[in-house]
Amino acid sequence: MTRSASAGLASLTGQLFARIAGVFLIVNATAELRPAKIFTDHMVLQQELPVAVFGQADPGKAVSVSFKGAEAKGKADAGGRWEARLPAMEADGEAHSLLISDGDETVELKDVLLGEVWICGGQSNMGRPVTGKQAETADHPQIRLFNISGGTPREHDIDDRFGWAVCSPETIARAGDGIGEKRRGFTEVGYVFGRRLHEEMKVPVGLVQMNCGGSTAQDWTLQPELRATLTFDEPVERLTHQAGLLYEVRMRGIVPITTRGVVWYQGEDDGRNKDYGKDFATLIRTWRQLLGRDDLPFYFAQIAQTTYASGMLRVWEGQQWVMENVPHTGMAASNDIYVGTGNGGFKERLDKKSGLPIAGGGNPHPTGKDKIAERLARIALDRTYGREPGVIFGPLYESHEIQGDRIVVTFKHTGTGLATNDGEPPNWFELSDGTKDRNQTVYLKADAEITGSNQVTVRAEGIKEPKHVRFGWHPLTRFNLTNKEGIPATSFRSDKDDRWKVAGQ
Repeated sequence: MTRSASAGLASLTGQLFARIAGVFLIVNATAELRPAKIFTDHMVLQQELPVAVFGQADPGKAVSVSFKGAEAKGKADAGGRWEARLPAMEADGEAHSLLISDGDETVELKDVLLGEVWICGGQSNMGRPVTGKQAETADHPQIRLFNISGGTPREHDIDDRFGWAVCSPETIARAGDGIGEKRRGFTEVGYVFGRRLHEEMKVPVGLVQMNCGGSTAQDWTLQPELRATLTFDEPVERLTHQAGLLYEVRMRGIVPITTRGVVWYQGEDDGRNKDYGKDFATLIRTWRQLLGRDDLPFYFAQIAQTTYASGMLRVWEGQQWVMENVPHTGMAASNDIYVGTGNGGFKERLDKKSGLPIAGGGNPHPTGKDKIAERLARIALDRTYGREPGVIFGPLYESHEIQGDRIVVTFKHTGTGLATNDGEPPNWFELSDGTKDRNQTVYLKADAEITGSNQVTVRAEGIKEPKHVRFGWHPLTRFNLTNKEGIPATSFRSDKDDRWKVAGQ
C-alpha cells in the first residue's frame, strides 16, 4: 500500500488521518509505518550532508528510504523508533519523491527538494510575522515553510500540523506562530533571512519555525529527568519557565533533523538571569549533541533596548560571552534597530540623569526586524558559506589600559576603523575611580575620543585615577559608536564582578 504524508499525521481513536488538499484518507491502525512530523510533501532536505530520515514502525521492522536513486536502510528498535541516513547530495532545483517502506507499506512524499535547511527558534520576537508588502510579495516556490507550535508532549513524533508549505503570499500568512486555523504569518526574521540566502545562493531554502513567547533558554534545553513526569497526549497549560518542557513538546520530535544551522532570537525572559550566558551555551551544546554536529552554526540576534524584565544588560553580557567563547556562533547587533522604524510610536529621548540619548519606550517587540534578519544572513553567508567576506559584526570590547587620568579601550571587529553614526565624539562612556555608594560603584559621565582605528580614549572631569570604564550601560541606551561599515557596538563594563543594577546607576 502506498500513501502520501502530505500534511499532519495525527493519532485519533486508533486511526491515522492524512490531510491532502482538504481530503482525509483513513489508514488502518495496524499500519505502523510513520515518518516523523517534519517529513511531509513540499519539504526541503539538507544538501551536502548525510540526511537523517526517521520515524516510527513496528518494533523490529526493517525500513528502507530512497531518494533520487540513493537508498538507505534502518531498523525499528524495541520502542518502534527507526532511522536511516541518505548519502550527501547536491541541490539540483528539481522536485523529487521520497519513498519510505517497511515492505508492507510505503509512504511517498512528493515535491521534495534539496537545499539549505535552517531552524528559526527563540521566543516572541522570532514569532513576529511577515506583514505588509513583504507578505504580499512572498512568492518564492523554492522557499518552503514549516512551523512547530504544538503544546502537547508526544511519546512518539506525531502531532497535528499543516506540514511544509510552498512559500506564497497565501501560505506565508497562515504558516506561522499559533495553533490550528488561528495561525498568523510566518516569522519575519526567519523569512527575510531565508530569502536572502535563496537570492544569494540560488538553491531551495527550508525554514523551520520553532519559537514560543515568554520562553527561557532552559525551557528549550533537554532535561532527561523531565520526561518521566510528563503525561503524554495531554495538552500542557503552561509551556514556559519549566526547564526542558519546550524541548519535549516542540524540539524533540524533529531530532535528529539534518539542518545547516540555527538562527535564534531569544533572551527577553532571561533578563533577570545572571547565568544566562551559561544557560545559552548549554542549550547550544545540547542541541549540537542531539543533532550530531559539534560545528552546527548557531547565530543569534542581540536583544534590542527594552525595560522588560529589568532590562537586557545581563543578557547582552551573556550573548557577547557566548559569541566570544562558543565556537561557530555569531551575534547580530541591534542597538540601531529602532532607527527609522517609528519605534511603536515612541520617539528617541534623553535620559534624565545623564542627558544622553535613549530609545523611546521600552517595547520588547521592536520593529525593524528586517535589519536584524539581514545581519544574520550576512553572518551565515560569510561564516557558513564563505559567500560574503567582509565586516559582519559590530565593535566588541577587547581590553582596556589605564593611562594616568584616562582609560584607553581597545575594540575588536572594528572593520576599517571605528566611527560614529552622527559625526560627533563617542557618547555613553562612563568612568569610575572605584568609589562606592550603597555597595554600588559610582560612575561619572565621561568624554571620549576615537584615537586609533580600534581604540577610544576616555576621561572624566573629577576622576584623576580611573579604575573602571563602561559603555552603553543602560537598558534603553542609544549610543553612536559603530565601525565604519555602520554596524553598532555592544555595551560593556570592565568591572563585571560589580553588583548589577538596572538603568540610571
